Amino acid sequence: MCTLLQAIFPGGQTMSENKAFLTIRVDAELRRELMQAAQIEHRTVSGFSRLLLEFAWGQYLKAGSIRELLSPQEESHFIKE
Repeated sequence: MCTLLQAIFPGGQTMSENKAFLTIRVDAELRRELMQAAQIEHRTVSGFSRLLLEFAWGQYLKAGSIRELLSPQEESHFIKE
């Protein structure tokens, strides 16, 4: 069975199919924005958030550390448009 990211980015590494609950606290504005984005994407907030988390985790693994991930560089770690 493929994960959301494997369907969107074939060949990429993603989290395993064994799912566990993860609870995080976010401020009200971020929660509202996530809910709006999930609705636009026709996804549940949980599914949308999972996709974002998997993508961010992949970017973190490529960068090797939060410092490298978030530091401004000539070549960004993020996908360019």
